Amino acid sequence: MIWCSPWFVVFLPCLTLLFIATAAQADADDTMNLTAGLNAQYIDNLFFLSPSIDPETVLGTSTKSDLISTASAGITLNKRYSLQRFELEGTVVDTRYRTFDYLDFTALNYAAAWRWNVTPSFHGSLTSSRKESLNSFADYKRYNQRNIRTDYIHGFDATYEVDGAWRVLGGVSQVTRTNSELFLQEDNTRTNSVNGGIRYDFRSGSTLSLQSRLGHGVYTERAEPVLIGLLDDGYDEFENGAQLFWKITGKSSLNARLAYLDHVSANFSARDYAGTIGNMDLSWEVSAKVSLTAKLARQLSSYQALSSSYTEADRYTLGAYWRLSEKAGLRLGYDYERRNYLGAIAETALNGRRDGTRTSSLSLDWQPLRTVTITTSLQNIERSSNQALNDYEANVANISAQVFF
Repeated sequence: MIWCSPWFVVFLPCLTLLFIATAAQADADDTMNLTAGLNAQYIDNLFFLSPSIDPETVLGTSTKSDLISTASAGITLNKRYSLQRFELEGTVVDTRYRTFDYLDFTALNYAAAWRWNVTPSFHGSLTSSRKESLNSFADYKRYNQRNIRTDYIHGFDATYEVDGAWRVLGGVSQVTRTNSELFLQEDNTRTNSVNGGIRYDFRSGSTLSLQSRLGHGVYTERAEPVLIGLLDDGYDEFENGAQLFWKITGKSSLNARLAYLDHVSANFSARDYAGTIGNMDLSWEVSAKVSLTAKLARQLSSYQALSSSYTEADRYTLGAYWRLSEKAGLRLGYDYERRNYLGAIAETALNGRRDGTRTSSLSLDWQPLRTVTITTSLQNIERSSNQALNDYEANVANISAQVFF
């Protein structure tokens, strides 16, 4: 029957949101706004299994696809008092899996900020955020476990305007990552950092800054270093770099960052790594209806195993947006990431791993009412690897509706 169809489960709530929204009054300048959302996603390879793996042997079933439904409710606060502005965004997200329901979870996410000003020339931000998500099975291979990652980011930054163009920058931050289950390669960490620098603001709107960061981190689940596997209890990070925002024309801009990162293990030098990191993002508004983006990025990240200490990832992204009408727009995306696993501490069959991941996407945004946005998308993800059983392909279909009150 039609009401037993998974797509009926998707469209009925969407229509309900549309009905509610017809009576809703909202304005982006309101002090408080409410949001409600529904999302349905079908993925034909939920665990990103290699074609060489029989799902029956690792999942206990021949099925590797699933239909994932998500419901969310949120509140946004934005209030200015004299020179101060306070912002808060909180969202509860409930995710349910039709087949592999042991993965069900409810996330509480928030982002809060105090945009403070002592004087018009001395200002900054005090921020805090929390985000929960399911660890991707692209690299987490315990298929029978739900492993939830929770990220906390707290920060304080300040800017002092020395004169019309020069700025002095400074700040402190704490980044904490926890996993609900053991994920040795990307274990639980807490990193405290202090940073400082200078920035020059051009009259054109472009900026150029030089900054340095000193960080100290600990592995929160290790009271002391573990000699077997060279698993340390802490590390230090030193980062120096430059950032440029170039307003090329009124319709194009370039945001670029280049830095050198030095990651020093507290006890095991074999786990040290260093190198150049950064990104380059180009945006171009071709016309009133068409815009293009191009991005390049390099990132170094800890990934501790016998066969690696860190990963070096180069990423290339192209995007296009076509405004079909006042209420609809079409997005195209292509992303390629080349990832090398480096810093092996022992000779294993997994040394020298290299992966290449291609992601192609097509999405349609439709705003039938001022307070309602509906998005549909298709995505293809394909990873190749020089290591057996690390290749996969997955296709994803998605439809979502969000109401803004």
